Amino acid sequence: MAVSIQFILPMSFPERLAALRKEFGFTQQQMADKIGMHVSQLKRYEAGSSQPTIEVFRRIALALNVSA
Repeated sequence: MAVSIQFILPMSFPERLAALRKEFGFTQQQMADKIGMHVSQLKRYEAGSSQPTIEVFRRIALALNVSA
């Protein structure tokens, strides 16, 4: 009998950011305003085409009430 083992991989940063933002009910614009950046930059983070600086990462974590 073959045993199938599936591993659940953790979400990537862009996936986690989008999921948490949606859990809190924030639009991308509302989230961008909350962390003090232009919405186009937040969209780049969620698309995975850009990474936040440590300072921005800290602001995101505080806004979403999660640990960094």
